[in-house]
Amino acid sequence: MSKGFSLIEILIAISVMIIGIVGIYNIAPRTISWTATNIDRFIVSQLAREGLELVRNIRDTNWLKGENWNKDLAPNDYEIAYNSGLSSFQDRFLKIDGDGFYNYQNGASTEFKRKITIASTTDPEGIKIKSMISWSNNKSFTIEENLYNWR
Repeated sequence: MSKGFSLIEILIAISVMIIGIVGIYNIAPRTISWTATNIDRFIVSQLAREGLELVRNIRDTNWLKGENWNKDLAPNDYEIAYNSGLSSFQDRFLKIDGDGFYNYQNGASTEFKRKITIASTTDPEGIKIKSMISWSNNKSFTIEENLYNWR
């Protein structure tokens, strides 16, 4: 009875190891690509949500000031950032500043554009808000919400 490995056993073991290593090297680039795509999707979803929140903040500020709830919320296409109000849509890229805030004035350019569309609804006490983010390779993400004068 031999206590060593046969040549066939060694070849099978090496083949299994090679198949495993090749599999890992094939999966690694895909995983990196999926991770980058998921990071972009997360950022885009949060930028779209922020757009809706900033418009909602304008409505709420109008209430607090005792003004008409939909003042400055006329139907049109807009840009919006946390440090500025609504401005006419200019199809500009957002920038990210040193503190991680997205805006149009300061910081490094990004690949993201945000378009806020305000439209009338059938209800005179409501408006439809659409926040669309577009980025590389003609990708886009849109969320919508209806705002009302519920006060």
